Amino acid sequence: MTLPVGETLVPMLFASDATYLTNFSGDGKVWPLYMSIGNIKSSVRNRPTFYAWVSVALLPSSPKTIKKVPGWLEEKQEQEAIQVHHDLLRFLLRPLSSAAQNGLKIKCADEVTREYYFRVAGWLADHLENSILHGIYATRCLICESPQDKLGCLQEYPLRNAQQYQSWIDDSDKESLHNKGVKLVQNALWSLQDTVPHQLIRSDILHTMLLGNLQHLMDWITGFLKYHNRLPAFDDVWSSLPRYPGIHVPHKSYRLLSQLSGKEMRSILMVILGVFTVVLRRKTGT
Repeated sequence: MTLPVGETLVPMLFASDATYLTNFSGDGKVWPLYMSIGNIKSSVRNRPTFYAWVSVALLPSSPKTIKKVPGWLEEKQEQEAIQVHHDLLRFLLRPLSSAAQNGLKIKCADEVTREYYFRVAGWLADHLENSILHGIYATRCLICESPQDKLGCLQEYPLRNAQQYQSWIDDSDKESLHNKGVKLVQNALWSLQDTVPHQLIRSDILHTMLLGNLQHLMDWITGFLKYHNRLPAFDDVWSSLPRYPGIHVPHKSYRLLSQLSGKEMRSILMVILGVFTVVLRRKTGT
């Protein structure tokens, strides 16, 4: 769609991250959904004190499946739970779809009334949540139709086609859906106007860089040091780091850390090269 001359586009951004409640609440889990707009500068939007992200809803978490129920298989239970999730998302996004089609007149801070058109432009979530949002199996690529055993290969595969999947769902073609790694659910994202679902996937620093690449890097480093009998030296240097402004200094060895916050992960990126270099240069008895 081409916007009329003089009208304004409002890119809508969503973010969701399921999290457990306190350790004393059993397996209770909440799934908050937040919303912001792309017209706000990222330097402002990413500062929590500016409240640029607004809480929209608490999405339902999938209940545990019940085994050995006649006529209600675990696969059917999972499918129904995901469908409830998408029905709720469709209800939440319905006003946005209407505003995207017809436009919405809003008076700005300069007292000028302009017509705005809203489009969903991005959705921040980790891989497991994206697999639920897009109705794709977690073991398959969310962007292309790469087979499971070809993930990571340089060969190009067709991109995800929501219109094709919708036709298969309407025809109850379970075999074709299964071959492409698509779940049999009426996806709420497929109903958004002028939106390509797989283009909504956006990587964020926490889930992609810190929880993903940093964890992979640290596993490689600790494995390398263990092979060369230098893990004790690494723990010694790690726990003896001096205090420095802007860096969270650990108080115990890396192997004793069970869970890291985003601040602690950023501190690791600042010091890991220096610590690794010192450990390699330190003389050992072997």
